[in-house]
Amino acid sequence: MHGTGEDADGSWIPSGYPEGTPADLAVRDGRETPADHPREFLEFIDPDDSEHLVSVDLTWLLSTYRCRFGTDACHGIDPENPDVGCCVHGAFLTDEDDRGALAEIVPHLTDEDWQLRPMVLGESRDISAVNSSDDGSADDSSTDGGEIEPWLVWDELDVEDGTGGEDGETEPALKTRVHDGACVFANRASHPGGPGCALHGWALRNDVPITVAKPEVCWQLPLRREEAWETRPDGSEMLRTTITEYNRRGWGAGGEDFDWYCTSDPGCHGGADEEALWSTSADELRELIGEAAYEVVAEHCRQREQLAKVAPSGFPLLSIHPATAAARASD
Repeated sequence: MHGTGEDADGSWIPSGYPEGTPADLAVRDGRETPADHPREFLEFIDPDDSEHLVSVDLTWLLSTYRCRFGTDACHGIDPENPDVGCCVHGAFLTDEDDRGALAEIVPHLTDEDWQLRPMVLGESRDISAVNSSDDGSADDSSTDGGEIEPWLVWDELDVEDGTGGEDGETEPALKTRVHDGACVFANRASHPGGPGCALHGWALRNDVPITVAKPEVCWQLPLRREEAWETRPDGSEMLRTTITEYNRRGWGAGGEDFDWYCTSDPGCHGGADEEALWSTSADELRELIGEAAYEVVAEHCRQREQLAKVAPSGFPLLSIHPATAAARASD
């Protein structure tokens, strides 16, 4: 049974989550907006690939969402560990390129950048030395008998079934270690530099794109990319890439149990003067869909924003993200 929340006019609306779950209660209490709201999508053929169909969620890309990790506006998904944001599981690496990119960045981090550097690297500070395992059951030995970096462990990753779901099988995969309930790269509130991702903070201070400095699964948030081949009525095969909001459901069934989630919280959306996500996440979108496809999205969003200046509502869409609308209403 799904719960309900109260709309601005006092009417009751579905929360979109099982009744009594933290997600349902967050909507009921007015701290978050419901999961299932109208969305507008733009769909087009990739200028660089006639067999690639791109579908982007304009309601999300024209929102004014901002990641608030490391600030008081980020309440964390685990009430027992609020200062580590959503970094409680460790980050699974997508491939050897992802692993290699992380290995290139870590040697640049100092103790001032990275709170757990001494613990992870050991007193020798030798980044080739393998340290002890993490808090859970993950394994810090290599599946091929070789050593792995001390900030990584082997764990089991659910295998997708080709439709965006999971087929119940798992496979070994590398991920960042977990220490005291969070990724080893998550600086805690006790750190002199304050809480936040050590990799993200270093990237900003050194003018390095976060798409270079962070694991792929980390820099993609709050964007979610879904890809699937589909057969059109004429029998042709097309690769469909969908870009949308990485909401609670993107985390699987456990997302409804998060104590708090940012994308549906108006406190993580800016007012009318804030840039929209299509602009602030330009680097990430270029990596996800390519330069040419991004330019199509960017031009369309620019036109929408120009139209908003003369629209009666003042919004660039008919289906504006409810958290952005709430943030603007209180601006």
